[in-house]
Amino acid sequence: MRRRPGAGSRPDQPVETRPDPAPIDAAAPAERLRPLAAQLKTLYHMGRDLGEDENWSDALDRFLMALVSFMEADGAGLLLLSDGARSLSARAVFHLDEGHVARAIETIRDGWARHARAAEIHALESYGSARPTSCLERPTAWRTTVIPLRHRGRALGFLILDKAYRRGDHFQGDYLFLSTLQTIFAEEIANASYISELRQLSRFNHKVLDNLRSGVVTTDVDGTIRFANAWATELCPRLRGRGSAGTLHFDELFRHPLHAGLFRRLLEAPDDAEGIEVVCHGGRAHFPARLRVTKMHDDNVNGTVLVAIFDDLSEMKRMEEAVRRNDRLRALGQLSAGVAHEIRNPLAGIATTAEVLGEKLAGDDDKVRYIHAMLDEIQRLDGIVKNLLAFARPPKPQLSRCGVADVAARVIALSADAAAARGVVVATAVDPDAVCLADPSQVTQVLLNLVLNAVQACGHGDRVAVAARRDEGFVEIEVADSGAGVPEEVRASLFDPFVTTKTQGTGLGLAISRQIVDDHAGTIACEFLVKGTRFTVRLPALPVPVAGAPA
Repeated sequence: MRRRPGAGSRPDQPVETRPDPAPIDAAAPAERLRPLAAQLKTLYHMGRDLGEDENWSDALDRFLMALVSFMEADGAGLLLLSDGARSLSARAVFHLDEGHVARAIETIRDGWARHARAAEIHALESYGSARPTSCLERPTAWRTTVIPLRHRGRALGFLILDKAYRRGDHFQGDYLFLSTLQTIFAEEIANASYISELRQLSRFNHKVLDNLRSGVVTTDVDGTIRFANAWATELCPRLRGRGSAGTLHFDELFRHPLHAGLFRRLLEAPDDAEGIEVVCHGGRAHFPARLRVTKMHDDNVNGTVLVAIFDDLSEMKRMEEAVRRNDRLRALGQLSAGVAHEIRNPLAGIATTAEVLGEKLAGDDDKVRYIHAMLDEIQRLDGIVKNLLAFARPPKPQLSRCGVADVAARVIALSADAAAARGVVVATAVDPDAVCLADPSQVTQVLLNLVLNAVQACGHGDRVAVAARRDEGFVEIEVADSGAGVPEEVRASLFDPFVTTKTQGTGLGLAISRQIVDDHAGTIACEFLVKGTRFTVRLPALPVPVAGAPA
């Protein structure tokens, strides 16, 4: 192309010419961008997989495979440091044999700590040379490239790439990508390590919480239960499938007799931690619970939530009640013993006087019948005194082999007249193996009292069932009836002395029975049925002899 004459040029001078520019290749920028886009895509997928994938091993395998394919290398491997950077081992390997990896680990382990340029990308041989050089400076050929991985001054490990290079200037095409990869991959390895530690810590915390023998629940800012450990769901079946779904409120689960809106009161309390006794409505029945609550700020919801630890106090309350009951019974027993002793002497004098008077009035039937009534009442009073003494100073049980079948047969015979008079059927179903270690006469007294009470609670056509069976280390004896049941107002104090539903009863029968069972290290309980009652006595079973063992 000729240059046009310009101002100041002479027409006779030759015109300067320049070569035409090369035609513009529109595809060239796309060709140059294509490898960069591929690099960015590889880095993106690597970061995404390592940061999000639960199965880290699979993510590493996919990354090494993509790296080898993209770099047109023969293999790659990830070596990680552990045990305070004292141990180096392969974490993931792709197309590298064990010998190659072992030699690389040995060479790096011997030289990396004292390497003057440990953060730079080197050939494997550089770690054993007197003068370390980076790959860009290396004039000779190498095959294994070592890419150190460091994050915030902490050595994490090494990425090794098996690809042949003739010298440093041939490496320049891969250097930018590998140096970028070095930075990003080190950060992802560090993040994955932190995530792994957090997951392990989370699993550890869940294991600890699930093995606590206390219930643990957490709420959101509105008081909805968001988490419940295993023991909480064991104590409170309402939490199964509901608490985790966020449908059960703190105030539905825990209630205080004096404070409505317990969640809001605890949240607004001046102290960060508080312990109170509440009633837990966690299932079919509610129970007393000790609740320890701590307020905590939750960054996820940007608000204050409650962490509550609770324990079932039912057993402790029962023990406290048992201690109080025993204290009352001890005081009552001492009083009863004194009263019974003081009553027996004058009662004997009255009985003697009545008998003498009866002899003097012999033949006068109208007057003698009053004497007989007096003697009958004196005999009844003497029975009450004997019961008082038995309650106050019960004899110690003489333990021996006690077959419940024999005891039940004797009790049925003794109660037969009373049952027949009321038209009550008494049935037995006693396992022959139901043999306990007990005082037979005292067990007879307990069972006779329960059967007679059951008969007296029944009407014509009702039924009393006596059953016994062996249950692991105990013998379980049941007396159930289909009678009128126990009035609501006396159920809580049924085993207390002088509590009775009968007009002629003293109310000592069940109290004495309970004391006898307690002296045998057993238990007695009453279940109030829809129609009737069921008493259950558990006594220690007689150990079964082992075959071949010495007698």
